[in-house]
Amino acid sequence: MISNYYRNTRTFRLSFILLIGLLGILMQSTRAKAQDDALAILAGGTEDANKLLGAYISPMGQSFSMALGQNWFNTANALKTLRVNVQVGVTLIQIPDQHKFFDPATLQLTTLKAVGGNPNAVPTIAGDRSAMSPQWVITGSLQDSTSPGGTRPFEYPALGEIFQGLGLSMTFTPYIQANIGLMKNTELSIRYAPTLDLSTLGNGIIPENILSGKINFWGVGAKHELLQWIPVVKVLPFSLSLYANHSRMSYELDTRIEPSAFTAYNVAPGVQVTNRTIRGSQDFSKQQLFMEGRATGLGIVLSKKILAFTPYASIGLQSSSFTLAVKGNYAVRSGLIPSPNNPANLTEEWTSINNPLDIQIDSEQQLRMGLGLRFKLVLLALHAETFTIGHFKGYSAGISLGF
Repeated sequence: MISNYYRNTRTFRLSFILLIGLLGILMQSTRAKAQDDALAILAGGTEDANKLLGAYISPMGQSFSMALGQNWFNTANALKTLRVNVQVGVTLIQIPDQHKFFDPATLQLTTLKAVGGNPNAVPTIAGDRSAMSPQWVITGSLQDSTSPGGTRPFEYPALGEIFQGLGLSMTFTPYIQANIGLMKNTELSIRYAPTLDLSTLGNGIIPENILSGKINFWGVGAKHELLQWIPVVKVLPFSLSLYANHSRMSYELDTRIEPSAFTAYNVAPGVQVTNRTIRGSQDFSKQQLFMEGRATGLGIVLSKKILAFTPYASIGLQSSSFTLAVKGNYAVRSGLIPSPNNPANLTEEWTSINNPLDIQIDSEQQLRMGLGLRFKLVLLALHAETFTIGHFKGYSAGISLGF
C-alpha cells in the first residue's frame, strides 16, 4: 500500500527536487529522499504535517529569504542625478550547525510518532546525510467493543525515514539590478525578472507534465545621503546614507498526485485492511506547490573612497519570511473503519483535503552588520562583502557597469 502511494508521487517528487534546484541550493548529494515523501505525512493529519515539514525546511526557508535582501549597495555614495548603472551578483548564506536538527517533542504532535533512530534529534534539510533519522508511524484508536474501554490502539505501517539530512550547508541567490540617481543625492534601485514559464526550460527536453509552473521576482530599494542635511558634519571625509529595500520571489509549480490502486495490507496480527473509500472531492486537476520568499531591510551604510578603493560598513535591521503551500485537493488516509460483521477486516478511509499545507517561516527583525570593499576602474566596479544576520553568516559579491 505505502510503496504504491510513494510510486504515485513520482511526478511531485521530481518537480519538487527541480524546484529546489531552481532555488539555488547547493545540493551536495544526488539523493533527495527527504523531499521524496513530503506529502506522505499528510496521512497523519494536516496539523502534524505542517509542524514537521516546517521544522524540516526551516533552515532553507530562513537562509533563502535572508539572501534575497542582500547585495543592494556597495558604497554610501548615491549616483548623481540621472546617472545609471547595472549590476549583477550573488549572495551566499551559511546555515549554522544549530539548524541541523530539530526536536519533535517541541512541536506538540498529536498523531505522528517517531520510532527508533534518535527521536529527539531529527535531521533537518541541513543535517548530515549520515545522521540517524527515526521511522515515523501514525497512531490512533479504533472502536472495538471487545477491548477494554471499547477502543483499541493501532499504528499505521511505518512511513519510513521521511526526514533525512541532505547536507545542505548554504543557500545562494543571484540577482540583476538597475540603479538610477535622483535629486538630493538619492538613488533608486530596481530588481525585476519577467515571469519565467517553467515548462519552457530545456527547450522541450523536460516534459510539460513533469515541470509546469512559473517564477516571479522583483525588488525595490533606495539610498539617501544623510550628511548633506547636517551642516556641522557634511564636510567630513566620508559618506553616510540611509538605505531601505524589499525583495520578493515566488514559485508556482503544478503537480498531480492521485490515490494509487488499492492493495490490501496488514496493520496488526490478524487484522487486515481489505477495502478503501474516499470522502470528498476527487478533482485533483488543480494541484499546485507554491513557495515564496520575502525580505525587508532598513539601516545605514558608511563608506570612504581611497583612490580606486571604497571600503564600506553597514548596520541595520532585516526581517524575512518564507512560505510553502500545497494548494488544491489531495486525498490522504484519515482512518480505519471496522467491518460490522468482522472487526478484524478494516476499510481504509481517505479524505480529500483542500490546500493541506500552509507553512510560514518568519524571521523577526534581526540585526544585520556588514563589511565590504569596492574597486572601481573607469566604468567597471567590483565589490565583495561579508555580513551577519542574527547567527547566520553570509557573503556577497558582484560586478557593475556605470554610465
